[in-house]
Amino acid sequence: MFELQIIPAAILVLLLLLFITVSGNMSSRAKTTERLERKLDMVIKHLGIEGPAAEGIPPEALAEIDRCIWSDRRIEAIKLYREATGHGLLEAKEWVDRRAASY
Repeated sequence: MFELQIIPAAILVLLLLLFITVSGNMSSRAKTTERLERKLDMVIKHLGIEGPAAEGIPPEALAEIDRCIWSDRRIEAIKLYREATGHGLLEAKEWVDRRAASY
């Protein structure tokens, strides 16, 4: 009878350890990604590579737009640009295309 009570407890402990390991790996990957993005931004700045002007776009929105462009999700990038600036569809599409070409 005692052995039957240990099995669910052991399974629970294993699941808890698995969850802790997986969540730790995800936060580690997020930190690594942020570090790589900062380094890439420094290299781009050092090389003098410039995309289209991004005045008036909050840095968080610009970072998300860039991630969408890098992930080949241009429609989402256009939508985010329009939300951030209030510009029309054609202007947003042209801006995203110019920004993508500058990478």
